[in-house]
Amino acid sequence: MQKNKQFISWIITTKPLLVLLALWLTMQLILLFSFGIVTTNEATKYSGEAQQLLQTGHFSELKYIFYSVYILLHVLFYQLGFETTGVYAIQLCLNLIGMFCFYKTILRKTGSNISAFIGTALLIICYSWQYWTVYLYTESIFCSLILIFSYLLFGIASTSFKRYAGIVLLLLLIMFSRPTGMYTLPVLGLTGLFVLIKARKWWLAALFSVASLVVFILLVNFAMQSGSSFDFMKPLLEHNVLCYIPYNSSETVSNMPVAENNLLGIWHFIVQNPGTFFQLACLKALSFWGMTRTYYSTLHNAWLIGFFYPLYFFAGIGLRSLFKTAAVFAGYISCLLIVFTLSVMLTCDDWNNRFNMPIIPFVVLLSGIGLYTTFKIRPGLHKKLQ
Repeated sequence: MQKNKQFISWIITTKPLLVLLALWLTMQLILLFSFGIVTTNEATKYSGEAQQLLQTGHFSELKYIFYSVYILLHVLFYQLGFETTGVYAIQLCLNLIGMFCFYKTILRKTGSNISAFIGTALLIICYSWQYWTVYLYTESIFCSLILIFSYLLFGIASTSFKRYAGIVLLLLLIMFSRPTGMYTLPVLGLTGLFVLIKARKWWLAALFSVASLVVFILLVNFAMQSGSSFDFMKPLLEHNVLCYIPYNSSETVSNMPVAENNLLGIWHFIVQNPGTFFQLACLKALSFWGMTRTYYSTLHNAWLIGFFYPLYFFAGIGLRSLFKTAAVFAGYISCLLIVFTLSVMLTCDDWNNRFNMPIIPFVVLLSGIGLYTTFKIRPGLHKKLQ
């Protein structure tokens, strides 16, 4: 038994990436053999839109511009003759690259192989997050791109043209992989504002924040006018906590013009119905972070509570620790958590917890740091890994 423990310790000490790769392969095989490649429900929307694009040369609705990266992948592999397996293979490869970038980002920002190993291992075994790899939805590619993007921002120190070109390219891919990609703009805007204020560049900070805000408002208003499912007023008027499901069907709001589907319309709703809005906003935030659902099985809800709630606790400890050593990176993560939470509070939450998938890796990252900070796991091992 002692020899087995020593062997495991040696493997983790000398070959952490090999252990993580084995863990990743195991998880992906479990998912693939359990579910196969899922091409039903929302997946049909993207394959159907690919056919629409091939046959007519344009999307059926303007809103699909914000899914264009994923749809074009379907087009490419349909033309090559293996659409389903091709798109899945890309999702799988990007997921693996994302895991590597995730590990390297934690390692560089904390200097701790233990934190990097714990954080990456937790994300690999996070069934609720890895689950989307076998679904031909936009979530898997979108989340992987965010991890790679974050690595280019914080995981490497190079000031080369290739790095900056990669950052711009990935930002565009993220923004047009799914509509929530536009939230990267306020995240970057707030992070940049934090950096400029910290450097006491007040005028530049003011100009930067105004420019970021204007671009984001224009983009969101364009999106809100581009398709039926982008009616962000609908969840407010119908009192939705979960999208398309009224929280209280006996209540309606009749004093709002339904046609006012833009950010100004949301603001008017808040001003005219502050009590209703804040009640719904709090319920949406609880749904977003709580993750449990009345229609989930007891075992499913128990898994969500048992896995994620302790992570939240240690993530709080990890965030505090990270602010001491890598304040800008901690600020970036904080902005991600805040912006994606606010987006749900202003609209609605997903019935199957898809809207919080982009931020789950960063909660896991913080929890890995928090676990190491709290327990100082194997100090001797930590020294060997440095």
